[in-house]
Amino acid sequence: MLATPTDTVSKAAVSSALSMATTIATSKNSATVASQPTAIIANTAISDGPTEHAATSETLPFKPIAVASQLQSTHLQPLKMMVNLLMEAIVVVDEHGTIQLINEHALDLLIGEDLSSEQLNTNQSMTTPTLIGQQWQNYLLEPQKTLYQKMIIESRTGSRPLNHAPAETTLRLPNDVSKDVEVSITHFALSTPLFAIVIRDLTKYRAEYKQLHQWASTDCLTKLANRRVFDSEIQSHWKTCVDKGRPVSVLIIDIDHFKSFNDKYGHILGDYCLQKIARAIEASLPNLDCTAARYGGEEFAIILPNSNARQVAQTARLIQKNINDLSYMDIGLDASVSVSVSQGHASEINGQFRTSTALLCAADTALYRAKADGRNRINACV
Repeated sequence: MLATPTDTVSKAAVSSALSMATTIATSKNSATVASQPTAIIANTAISDGPTEHAATSETLPFKPIAVASQLQSTHLQPLKMMVNLLMEAIVVVDEHGTIQLINEHALDLLIGEDLSSEQLNTNQSMTTPTLIGQQWQNYLLEPQKTLYQKMIIESRTGSRPLNHAPAETTLRLPNDVSKDVEVSITHFALSTPLFAIVIRDLTKYRAEYKQLHQWASTDCLTKLANRRVFDSEIQSHWKTCVDKGRPVSVLIIDIDHFKSFNDKYGHILGDYCLQKIARAIEASLPNLDCTAARYGGEEFAIILPNSNARQVAQTARLIQKNINDLSYMDIGLDASVSVSVSQGHASEINGQFRTSTALLCAADTALYRAKADGRNRINACV
């Protein structure tokens, strides 16, 4: 996945902030890095090194959390101020994967939606939740976790700097909540190595993509698949039919005298009629492998994979019965009003059709024979 302009700006800002923090740190005589990291809980020093914490609701973020800082907190302040100004979620970790700095956007993302005011009140001394001291890799799932640990080792040995272009992954949040994100990692070769992790929440974008995909693949009136999906599916099933020798059948359905229905009752009720028939067709499908689509106007088409002529004929008879039994009283019409359909079907079993187009033409021919025979009929091309 290519980096967006926002990613580029965020990386540049993080780089500048780190450089500023480093300059400030090195300009002060007191800015020395301890040979052994000192853990800090509030204002109390502890002589342990970085401790790995599991990313669970028990440890996030209300129990005392050790801050395993290799940079004195006073010298992280310029970096913290800069990172907090960024609109992206930013986490800065050391070479052990211990979180050294995290901005508010990342904090909101990693804490998860299960954070409640009641939990906040369990520790009044911690007015602001923090994940400082947590292990970043605990938020990763396999195989990304193993990959990250491998990259850390390579970075320590100097064989390859830990830089990772934006890539999609899934983070594990408290209470086994998962979140789809895009993550990029940039290595800063300072006296104390730091890694800036930029996280972009993909939840909204995934939902928008799903919605757009649904709009692009669904007939807006009947909620069945549209013609584009049907054309794609018939090609896919045809290939399976040819490659693996499996049967595939096509059933085309046309509403009898639908123009007269529209002229008599109006287009609004005509739309309701199409919707009711679409639901009847959908309810008649033998399995979820079938694709029912609005083929155009008052025509519908169904792809029935792994179905022979006998099986598609059974489906056609069920569709005929379900549509003939429909009542239109719920849309204000008289109980005597009924609508019928004509159907034509064809099946590819033993190589009688050379192409999927030929199969469709055969089903279409059978449909017109059914209409010519008096409508409300089923005809097969054999």
